[in-house]
Amino acid sequence: MFKPDNDLEALMQGAAKEPKRIPAFYKKLLETEIYILTPETPVRPGQRRSLKYKEKLNIATVEFQGLKWLPAFTSKRRISDYVTEPEVCFGALAKSLFEMLPESNFWLNPRSECQKPIPASEVALLLSGKIYEVVKDAI
Repeated sequence: MFKPDNDLEALMQGAAKEPKRIPAFYKKLLETEIYILTPETPVRPGQRRSLKYKEKLNIATVEFQGLKWLPAFTSKRRISDYVTEPEVCFGALAKSLFEMLPESNFWLNPRSECQKPIPASEVALLLSGKIYEVVKDAI
């Protein structure tokens, strides 16, 4: 049974059951730190560091149904559930990651009981704020 680690996960789980909670989930997502896997990024275990100006990152991707997805995680425990070996990750506000990686497909918590693919088209709606109109029409 999935047990949420934080408010974002609780909202994500609730939105899957009750569509009226989707707007609150999206709002919380944009203002919450999420993590992506960045193999080959120089950082010591347990340490944090900032990105350098115009630094390039090698971001892990997965292929699913002919598309590339960036695995993204709503908590450090979700990363541990996904990878078997220690992996370097990059944490930032979801909104910042979405802006830094335009036209990318994100997959929140792959292999988790509580997961959500967010295709690039949905990311664009989130960043523009139009997602709330789309959700309102669908509820």
